[in-house]
Amino acid sequence: MDEDEFRKQFMKRSVFKQASSLDQSYVPEKLHCRDEAIKTLIYNFRRITEESDQPSINILLIGKGGVGKTVTAKYFGRNFKSIALERDVNLFLEYYNCINFNSKSKIIRELLSKYTHGSGRGFSDDEAIKLILSQLIREKGYMLLIIDEVFRLKPEDILAFLDIAETFGHQNAKLSLIIISRTHDWMTVETERILSRLNQKIELKPYNYDEAKQILDYRSELALKENIINDDLLEMIAEIVSEHQNMRHGIEILRKSGLYCDKEGLEHFTPEIVREASNEVYPTFRGDVIDLLKDQELLALYGIVRALKNTDEPCTLVDEAYEEYQVICENYSIEPHVKMSFRKYVRHLDELKIITSKTVRIEEAQRGRHKEIGLLDIPAVKLSELLEGLFERKFLN
Repeated sequence: MDEDEFRKQFMKRSVFKQASSLDQSYVPEKLHCRDEAIKTLIYNFRRITEESDQPSINILLIGKGGVGKTVTAKYFGRNFKSIALERDVNLFLEYYNCINFNSKSKIIRELLSKYTHGSGRGFSDDEAIKLILSQLIREKGYMLLIIDEVFRLKPEDILAFLDIAETFGHQNAKLSLIIISRTHDWMTVETERILSRLNQKIELKPYNYDEAKQILDYRSELALKENIINDDLLEMIAEIVSEHQNMRHGIEILRKSGLYCDKEGLEHFTPEIVREASNEVYPTFRGDVIDLLKDQELLALYGIVRALKNTDEPCTLVDEAYEEYQVICENYSIEPHVKMSFRKYVRHLDELKIITSKTVRIEEAQRGRHKEIGLLDIPAVKLSELLEGLFERKFLN
């Protein structure tokens, strides 16, 4: 690539309006579907702005990956700081991820450097904490410290943070903590003494389909220009999020799909682009499951794939897939089964999480429903290639 071509790439039209709103570190102006957690944090921490003694509060945010623990803590911290300053409380907000700061000493040395401009050399951890607390008192300040991935610290280090008020005196400890951990990781460090130092443990549950759709609507509106992604594709990504119980995957699918469109000069997302991005973000398609399927189930799956390839929509109908299935059976000189049996195969494929299906009302009629089926993780083209190769070995040799 020469310099002219290099410059030309920067001149290409982008599908993004604000790509940064899909970054993992982004904290949105509106936080959807976490009202209860935010209210619980408010009711615990409001005392800091209301009581002259300014108590020390320790809260644990816990849950699976991708349930919004970090963004909830950061959103609360940012807005709590604004409220505190309005009430003449000089609140300092600090966030540390233990991936980068994997010991109590590293966090304390960083805080000491920031608030006292000292290196901390020659001081023990306790002496360094005392210097930090003294500086907060001198500045009539208060610190909210958020520690993410806290399980990466030793249990005794976690306890030392939670125990600051007990160690240095409640009148001196102008500091509160929000610690964050995935549920199964927390179990490796939890002790009775640590639990006794927590004011509250807030567990966040995975987002359901409706919640995921609401968040994806909001984030796509922030990140993408108009008419780049349609509602059907957002529903498709919401299905993936609810299936894998991880909102981060949905946000990343939006980001990767947008990058692909920019690279290829495309003006809108398609189902295949979304499936490709999904498979890249979270490659969950299990080829070994294919080996367990019976011949008629494989043929039914191929019928679904062929029907999806014929449309630019995320889903196809059972009737359309059944027609493709009949053609495939004829091509391989296999007697097709009746539609009732085909529906049974579709249900089994759905149970195995190879496909996704939902029953929807027929818009043109007052009464009646039909079943829509689609693929979650793997692009139809890729699965078609896999099945074609399998059928060549299975039925043509």
